[in-house]
Amino acid sequence: MQVFIVDDEYIARERLKRFLKDIKDVEVVGEAETKKEAVQKIIETEPDIVILDIKLPDGTGLEVAKEIIEKGTKPYIIFATAYGDYALEAFKLNSVDYLLKPYEFEDLEKAIEKVKNLEEKERNFVNVAKVIATDQDFLIPAKTLNKVVLLRPDDIYYIKAELSETLIRTKDKDYLSKRKLYEFEELLSHKGFFKVHKSYIVNLTKIKEMKIVEQSKFLISFKDIPDTIKTSREGAKKLRDYLDI
Repeated sequence: MQVFIVDDEYIARERLKRFLKDIKDVEVVGEAETKKEAVQKIIETEPDIVILDIKLPDGTGLEVAKEIIEKGTKPYIIFATAYGDYALEAFKLNSVDYLLKPYEFEDLEKAIEKVKNLEEKERNFVNVAKVIATDQDFLIPAKTLNKVVLLRPDDIYYIKAELSETLIRTKDKDYLSKRKLYEFEELLSHKGFFKVHKSYIVNLTKIKEMKIVEQSKFLISFKDIPDTIKTSREGAKKLRDYLDI
């Protein structure tokens, strides 16, 4: 698993790298000491895990987590900090663990093991989606409250990347999934789904109309639901090319 370290203290980063070197199947792919540097490099490297300090010279690790998630990068996040006051906010960001300095090697090892277990569960969940099938269509597991349902692709209007999950919009209800947006894109591309924005995949068969708005973007409206989605500029260009319009 690829790990990115964010901490403004050189000694802390070096200690963390020594710990990680002794954990199986883990590779450090980058490090940063400021919020700005961290956001840029994490988006570029797309690591599996980000280990974040809370206090940084130009912001906080919480802000780093929010920004990378909003930009579509969703690594597993472990906070490692001397400040215990931010644990609740950290877990609201769906972080895997919150280590208080000075933590020991065993604490970090357990946090990494949590990530590996979560990844295995998510991988199995994706595999289930790929093998569940009928004669006419495959089905997609999704959840609402305490229930898991199986959705047909034709039931779905669009899929949106949220902070820690993806939202699946149907005619009557919203559902949630732990699957990442790019996984849905791969799974549904042959079913008429198209990525129109870094945070949205839409079912082209459910579109009512596409209105041209600023900077040549499209404002998409749907049949039977009041929702609208504005494409990105790049998404609109790719959609034009795809539809040959």
